Amino acid sequence: MQNTAVIADSIYLDHQSAAPVFTEAFEILKQYSVEPFSPTSLHQRGIISKKVLQPALEMIAAFLGCEESELVFTGGIWEAVVLGIEGFWRKNAFKNKHILTTPIEQKPLLLLLERLKREGALVSYLPVDKEGFIDPLSIEQLATDQTVLCCVQWVNPEIGTVQNLEAIAHVCLNKGITLFCDGAYAGGWIPIDLKRHPVSFLAINPNQFNGPKGIGILYVKKGIKIEPIIPGLSGDFGFWGGTENIAAVLATAKAAEITSQIFKEKVEKIGELQKYLWNNLQSYIPLIALNGPKLGPNRSVQNLNISPEYIGGESQVLSCGLKGVMISSGPSCVERNLRISHVFKALGLGYNRAMSSIRISLGTTTTKEEIERFIEIYSEVVSKLREMSIGWKKFLSTKKDQ
Repeated sequence: MQNTAVIADSIYLDHQSAAPVFTEAFEILKQYSVEPFSPTSLHQRGIISKKVLQPALEMIAAFLGCEESELVFTGGIWEAVVLGIEGFWRKNAFKNKHILTTPIEQKPLLLLLERLKREGALVSYLPVDKEGFIDPLSIEQLATDQTVLCCVQWVNPEIGTVQNLEAIAHVCLNKGITLFCDGAYAGGWIPIDLKRHPVSFLAINPNQFNGPKGIGILYVKKGIKIEPIIPGLSGDFGFWGGTENIAAVLATAKAAEITSQIFKEKVEKIGELQKYLWNNLQSYIPLIALNGPKLGPNRSVQNLNISPEYIGGESQVLSCGLKGVMISSGPSCVERNLRISHVFKALGLGYNRAMSSIRISLGTTTTKEEIERFIEIYSEVVSKLREMSIGWKKFLSTKKDQ
């Protein structure tokens, strides 16, 4: 009971790691997890299941701006990523073997490409600037007549960079390159219309728009051929084996419906809280840097990645945790260690800045009161950690002597 009380009274600012599920979506998830629904069955319950499932498919398709037949549901976001990339590779590698990507993709995606390299893939990395952006024209420059696939994330969860997906997609389209987009942190936060963004694949994480965990969505553009990784005879048109997880699909549809209704209000509210937080942190804490793009349309409104000089990111996370504040250090899908993240290496921002970085990620439940409490607590944490920092003491001594 004590742990439950601590969590209930805490300030949760790690929404990009995991987001709370909408109550309405959870109730649907609970109801259909208990009842024996199976849309592949021929009996009456199976017929009812199909009827229940159809409006959910229509809702999710409308949410993404695609057709129902272009949706594949998997057991999680990374299963969707693997199905899209590896499934396409296995179906098309006999033609061409060159893949383009960026060095700031999420680590599991980069590890997947490393595995494909051992199977004969040729992988080139598009350069990024210090804010994590790629120049769409670099695709033209690095592409060859062997380039079959380009993998680019829409939103970087570590530093908040929002790529110009529309420009990237049009370059790939003109070059005849299939585009895979990791949209795990875009769904629910950036307007998605797959008729306007001509991507071939888009992986979506429903939990990031307050849907359930344990389900991923892969959009596969009509006409694109992939090889099933887990073969199936019925569910999801044979791309992904197993019976549809009807409870998770229905809960995802409810989360998509709610998100569509509150989208503009939500983004505006979180954007204002992000600005308020950053402006106050700059006022209260000296020598603090923002990592990634400046606040605005090219940065996720959820994300604030900062580096206060002379203290470590891990110590900040642990110290905040003791005061009931939940933030993170480094990317959310990487082993816990003290290495510089691959994103900071690619940006070239330096060891000290990388090691002092923390990520604050806001969500639908974040309030201004929580932000105000966080600013107060975090300012105290930084001050106390700097008091124990040899580097900070040297800095003050040098400043005093000047």
